[in-house]
Amino acid sequence: MRVAELIRKLQEIGYDENTELTFSCTDGETGEYYVIPFEEITYGEELTGDPYENDVIDIEVNVDSVEEYIKAKAEVELEKQTQRVIKALEDYSL
Repeated sequence: MRVAELIRKLQEIGYDENTELTFSCTDGETGEYYVIPFEEITYGEELTGDPYENDVIDIEVNVDSVEEYIKAKAEVELEKQTQRVIKALEDYSL
């Protein structure tokens, strides 16, 4: 996303100095919504190894810190694996 696109969208929505900006994700399988903590903004030589030319800015979020998301993903995967084992046992017993 270009910075101009983000600024244009924020202006369209309307914001002021009291507006809070959050980062989030929605689990595609469960539809659950999770807020992701903002970590840092990296740019320029620190990010690309090249002198800063205003071309790339990275906003880092910490998905691993969202324990509810990790737990939900693990539960979904465990259920999938359980169903595979049950299916294999059913097929074997036939």
